[in-house]
Amino acid sequence: MSELLGTVGHVFLEVVEATIPVLALIFFFQFVVLRRRPESLRTMLLGIGMAITGFFLFVLGATVSLIPMGVQIGEYLSGAHMGVVAAIAFAIGAAVAAAEPAVRIFAFEVDEVSSGAMRKRLVVATIAVGVGIALALAVVRIGNAWSLATILIPGYLVVLALTFFVPRKYVPVAFDAGAVATGPVAVNFVLPLSTGLAIGLWGEGAGLLGFGVVGIIALAPILGMLLLGIVLERGKFDA
Repeated sequence: MSELLGTVGHVFLEVVEATIPVLALIFFFQFVVLRRRPESLRTMLLGIGMAITGFFLFVLGATVSLIPMGVQIGEYLSGAHMGVVAAIAFAIGAAVAAAEPAVRIFAFEVDEVSSGAMRKRLVVATIAVGVGIALALAVVRIGNAWSLATILIPGYLVVLALTFFVPRKYVPVAFDAGAVATGPVAVNFVLPLSTGLAIGLWGEGAGLLGFGVVGIIALAPILGMLLLGIVLERGKFDA
């Protein structure tokens, strides 16, 4: 119980340290630069309080649950066949991406701005499959102790090549898809899972081998959305 209370206090201090500079900047621009009083200061303060509370609860949940659980799952999977581990990693990656709040918001915005040309469900599914493939590939990399450059350099060369063939309107959407896929859920669960897997396979000193998975995850949705853009444009042409 005392350990949990210590964790709660530590997380609370971290949240306060992270939010105070942002709040100071907001109030500086609001009252000093713009010199405007908010229409409802009470509503503003209530919103700030709710945001800090939500941030605190998420960080606390990640600290006491998501991160330790990810490490334990990774260490447990290290005893299984690499093909099985890759299949499980694909399922976990797809599920994590589909549950990522930033992905949902991004897909909603794309659907709205494109007037339904790129449906929300299609965008979420494309990102989810991309993240699943990326995590499976990251697991294989860890299992074979490959260099991160083995995946990232060819991957981004393909991305750059595709940008010359995909209509321009899809390119910024694709790159933003890579950014939203690496949200708080992915970082707080997938990264500990990969480091736990690396430790389980190669020993205590190999935890650093598990890093780089977030970079791989960011790459796959970009490729997926670029390919989706090609498919959608070809469908229009065929029609």
